[in-house]
Amino acid sequence: MDNRKILSIVVLIVFMIFPVYVSAAKGLTSSSSNVQLCLACHSDKTLNMKLTNKEILPLYINGGDFVKSVHGKAGCSGCHPDISMDNHPVVKKIKSRKEYAANLSKNCSTCHTPEQLRKRLPIHSALTVRGTCLECHGSHYIMAAAVQKTGVKENQYCMTCHSRKLTMSMKSGETLSVFVDESSLRNSVHMKLKCTDCHNGFSMTVHPMRSFNSRRAFSIAAAENCRTCHEKVYKQYEISAHFDQLKSGNFKAPTCADCHGDHTVASAKKDKNIGNTSCNKCHDYMKASYEASIHGKAWKKGDAKAPACSSCHNAHDVASAMTTKIKEGCLRCHKDMGKVHNKWLSNPPLTLPSFASAHFDVVSCAACHATDAERVIYLSLYDRKDGKPLSEEDLMKVLETDSNGLMAKIDQDGNGLIDAKETWDLFVHLFKKGKIAIFMGKMDVQKATEAHLLGGKAEGTKDCVKCHQPDAEFFGDVFIVIKKAEGKPRLLKAQKDILNSIYSIIPASKFYALGSTNIKLFDILFIVALIGGIAVPIGHISLRVITSPLRALRRMGKGGKK
Repeated sequence: MDNRKILSIVVLIVFMIFPVYVSAAKGLTSSSSNVQLCLACHSDKTLNMKLTNKEILPLYINGGDFVKSVHGKAGCSGCHPDISMDNHPVVKKIKSRKEYAANLSKNCSTCHTPEQLRKRLPIHSALTVRGTCLECHGSHYIMAAAVQKTGVKENQYCMTCHSRKLTMSMKSGETLSVFVDESSLRNSVHMKLKCTDCHNGFSMTVHPMRSFNSRRAFSIAAAENCRTCHEKVYKQYEISAHFDQLKSGNFKAPTCADCHGDHTVASAKKDKNIGNTSCNKCHDYMKASYEASIHGKAWKKGDAKAPACSSCHNAHDVASAMTTKIKEGCLRCHKDMGKVHNKWLSNPPLTLPSFASAHFDVVSCAACHATDAERVIYLSLYDRKDGKPLSEEDLMKVLETDSNGLMAKIDQDGNGLIDAKETWDLFVHLFKKGKIAIFMGKMDVQKATEAHLLGGKAEGTKDCVKCHQPDAEFFGDVFIVIKKAEGKPRLLKAQKDILNSIYSIIPASKFYALGSTNIKLFDILFIVALIGGIAVPIGHISLRVITSPLRALRRMGKGGKK
């Protein structure tokens, strides 16, 4: 047989067998055995596809790992129903890997319907709206959830999703990132805690769907979790000016995470700057004055003992400058200042320790050490029994009135200037309602920024006549202070001579400065008494001298000496 006949027979056999092979190949694509057929190409590690945006999409599949996956029995066509031997390989136009993942994830709903997802784990249903299945589960090597959880630590399981750029939608339309930087978490003070130690109600099997009005509402609610471990600190926070503002409806008031962060919480003992950096988020207008002070200069030089904001205002029970007790602020560091001040703060020839103590009680340190500041007198309204400030809300409740009615009771003539008689009348109104009040006096600087501009001790004021004389320089303006619900003070301008009136004797009984708060009536009575005290003995002696001859004659008439 010649070569031509042999070639003709081979060609004939090929044409007879090829249709059968193609038909068999098509049949393979409808069963799990099509995997081997697909892997004939996709087992090539160099196989990839260049997308429209120039990204590279790897097309390599590890056959062994795929067969072991939860989708191994489904075969390739189970997730790629649009691919067959008739149309593949055909070069598709794919814009990006993100678009490819989104389109491919739609095929998941063929088996995993939205109804099933909502029933089994609602969070999955919500996530499929925002992201793709492939982002969390991968593509060809998906393991059963039970297998994935076996031997996996809780935090590692949570990070399966939260290591991705996930977000949470709020009713307000805002979005909150729920991405967690694992490296930051491991370096935080909470690195040894489980996720569920802070996120109550969550576990590896339970992930509730929660809804919040806004990002701020979420942050406020999250702060409640902190009290689980930090109960003592949280109770301190509940009596702070920050919490007062939060209760009054100021949702910008800071909560735990605003100062400490959420997953990046640092140790306050190690992070010496937390007392300044956290406060500057809201009080940045104080930064310049603090840094210009003796404290700020020491802090910038790296002095570990330099006071930060919390050193004076407290860390969690943050107090307003109007209510901070001096001895609990400055004297926390300057513990021996009483003895130091007693060396020069005296009333010769008397040098009593009580002189310095009396000044510390009613004069702020800034009043003497912020040399360029403007000083004023603040008369804050307190409850005499418990020693706590009487807030505007307390007064309205006791006097059974509203804000406008309260102001009408305080400023009776409506001239915007409180006089001594009006403070007395307020005192009497409260007394009749069973509330004994007192105006606690304090000398301080007028502007908050001035309170931070402290100089060294050599720059401090030591001139007694600044306060202790009539119309003293430091006794210029006087303000009545009433604490508002959110912690901020309401300042009511008062007449300068309010402390020189007889009406202030009882309401402001604990504030007195020799020479500057003298009551005029008492001065007059004192002068009268003094004149009377001198006049009586002088008159008596003069009368005896004048009447001495008469007494002598009387004695002679009675047989006395001539």
